Amino acid sequence: MQTGATAVHYIIYVDKVWLTDFVTGTYLLFLTGRTYGLQCRPLRILLSAAAGATVFVALLLLPGVGMKTGILLQALCAGPLLLKAAFSFRTKEMVVKAYTCINGYGLLLGGMVLCLSGYLPGMRGNLKTGQILFISTVTTGLISGYLSVRKKGGRMRKAYTVKLDFYGETLTFKGFADSGNSLREPYKKRPVSVLDLRSAGDLIGRVPAQKRFLIPFHSIGKRHGLLEAVELPRMEVDDGEEKKVFDGVVIALSGEVLTGKEDYQVILHPEFVRLEE
Repeated sequence: MQTGATAVHYIIYVDKVWLTDFVTGTYLLFLTGRTYGLQCRPLRILLSAAAGATVFVALLLLPGVGMKTGILLQALCAGPLLLKAAFSFRTKEMVVKAYTCINGYGLLLGGMVLCLSGYLPGMRGNLKTGQILFISTVTTGLISGYLSVRKKGGRMRKAYTVKLDFYGETLTFKGFADSGNSLREPYKKRPVSVLDLRSAGDLIGRVPAQKRFLIPFHSIGKRHGLLEAVELPRMEVDDGEEKKVFDGVVIALSGEVLTGKEDYQVILHPEFVRLEE
């Protein structure tokens, strides 16, 4: 009597696998972007998700690579590259956070699908592609709703510690981010933060003449005007949880009072921080 291992064969429906991975990948990138306020165009998310789905299907079609191995290889190898393709990261720390976040959301979506497939009548162990996408869509909507509620509850103005390098001497200021600050310098379209001119004192004199210029602006009550601006070699922004360093920043100088009652000296452009909107 001879015994032998029975070979197990799987039928892979490439179109369904690709569609499922593309949709869930889009959801995961969307949730990660919302969680950390990452700047990204929708087209970049869609293209990154499509690339991720294509890589995943290609891995599954390789001889000897199963579903679990394919998922693991995609998460470890392709995941970081797809995140870089989808979002513009300013720090390595944010790349690590986004990578951890997207895998966490992936486990959550997968857990919801497995949970419902095991307990809901009519779905037990026999989920179809449409049902998986439906569960993923509902779960994504619930998470997105939670993020919106959480961020609306955190709309109070958040203080940042801002350090500006005036060509060899550094000053520390208190700043806040204004989502309405869309100011950019007209030459290279770099984001512009605003500094209370009096707070810098005599250090403005250290800025070379070639690093000074004027920026046109529009504001309520004044249709247009010009702001003096300087390019500084370095800016550090600290929100108490994370420090970010930016090189070659443009700072507009305002002679008007920025502080009000809360003693702020810098209005940060929203691209430099994660806004809680």
